[in-house]
Order: sequence, then C-alpha cells, then structure tokens
Amino acid sequence: MPTLASKTALVEETRLFLLTYERLSNMEMALQALLNEVLAQRSRRTRTTIVAIIRSRLLRWNAPTWVLQNLMAFAQESHLDALRAALLLHIARQDHLLYDFVQQVIVPRRQRGEFRIFISDVQTFFDTAQKEHPEVGHWSFETRLRLSRGMLATLRDCGLLKGAVQKHITFPFIPEQVVTHLIRLLQAEGVTQEQMATHPDWNLWLWSPAQAKAAIERFFHEEQGV
Repeated sequence: MPTLASKTALVEETRLFLLTYERLSNMEMALQALLNEVLAQRSRRTRTTIVAIIRSRLLRWNAPTWVLQNLMAFAQESHLDALRAALLLHIARQDHLLYDFVQQVIVPRRQRGEFRIFISDVQTFFDTAQKEHPEVGHWSFETRLRLSRGMLATLRDCGLLKGAVQKHITFPFIPEQVVTHLIRLLQAEGVTQEQMATHPDWNLWLWSPAQAKAAIERFFHEEQGV
C-alpha cells in the first residue's frame, strides 16, 4: 500500500487487536481472530486491509516484547489518551512519508505560529517529496487525494490535528507513561541520554528539546532513585 495512513489511525480497531492479543497471547491467532471474529460486521475486504495495516504498523518491524506489552496496557485504560499518543509515535515511525510530513510541514508551521492545515498542503508536500519518496511520482490524482485525506485523518485521530473538515494543529496530550515508552524506545535503539532530547521523534508530539530534556532528566533521576 502507498502509505500506512491510508485508512486513518484505526484507533478502535488497534485497541481491539491489542485486547485480543492480550487474551490469546499469540500474535497470529490474534490477527486471525480480528479478521474472522472481532471485526465480523465489516466486509471481508475491509477486514483484510485493516489487519494488514495493523500488522505493518505494529508488528513487521519486530518490536521488542515490552513495546507490545506497553501498547496492550495502554489499550486496557478506560480512556484512549495513552493509546492515541503511542499510535501517533508508532504509525509515523513506520510510515516514513507521514513522518516527513509532520517534520517538514506541521512542525515548521506550528513554529511560525500558523495552525491551519489543508489538503493542498499535503499535495504540495507530495510534489516536493518525490526525490526521497519516488513512489509518489507513480500515484494518480485520485490516489494522492485519497492519501492526503487519510494522512490528515490519521493525525486528527491521534490528536495532532483537530477538526472534521477544517484541520488545525493542536498540542496532543501525552501521558507520562507514553513519554517513558519513547525514552525506553530510544534507549533500546542506542540513543544516549545526551542525544535524546534533540531526537526528531519528539517533534511528532510538538515537543521542544527543552521539554523533552526535562522529561528525560526526570526519567533518569527516577531510574537512579535520586
């Protein structure tokens, strides 16, 4: 598929998968249950697409066990704030086009004090992204329009944008446990404490390096029992 954001964030469907995975303790069984039982009211084609997207977003990169355990814990919470924040992180990490759109369009616009985002902004981004993402050049107008809408809907569902028709950049609420999740993820990838605050992943939440640094220092102080 051209972009993993083509079917919106699928927050509820992902929550159902994670709860099913928690119950069955087997990834493939959980995916099959999602396909054949949990989403039975959807068409077979839609269910197959949803399962493929969830697999690509959460499983194909061979996530450490603790990452999926965290996500299952977020899915069990009565509100979806933690799951939304974590999905904003993981969807963008696995969808490089979406990641670059946030970094190259949304973050600079927010820094300039501008908050409106239009479908035309995604289309312009597609035009300039063809060097790094050559697949964009093969898309039809209809595909580009559908994916533009899907990307904006995904970011809205994950809390980075708001608005059903007109989209505005907003600061997503990031629970402390999801901040810890990202810090542990960066640690596992070999990012040092000194480098961590300037890592571009924080931009997905519109966090400044100073904001990230404060959270990182708090985490390491607690880890060391200070």
